[in-house]
Amino acid sequence: MDKKGAELSFNVIIIAILVILVLVIVASVFVGGFGKLTEILFGNIDNLETATTTCTTRCLSSQSYSTERQKLNSAYCTRSFNFDYNPKDGKSDRDLEGNLKNYYCYQAPISVSCPGVDNVNGCKLES
Repeated sequence: MDKKGAELSFNVIIIAILVILVLVIVASVFVGGFGKLTEILFGNIDNLETATTTCTTRCLSSQSYSTERQKLNSAYCTRSFNFDYNPKDGKSDRDLEGNLKNYYCYQAPISVSCPGVDNVNGCKLES
């Protein structure tokens, strides 16, 4: 007996589920809820102690670079963390516009100093 009809319906169901999933993701990006969705799904709230350790490692790596541009494009200067620092409500802090607040290694509350990399401008090229 030929079962192509049953196989076709299972394939259509699987494809329909995948299409609906993609549409939900695309719609959430356009609506602006993708940040909230990823925070709910992946819990992207960083830990201050882990961030401090990570920044210290990034500093050591950045200090080994030879040019100022390489140092300023390093993870120490460019990567940020999201905390539930103030107020402690279980959610990542947000700025006045509602965007996630980024905390960099050279800024409070992390404040890991990196001589030779973070200068007076805080990891920005002097004009």
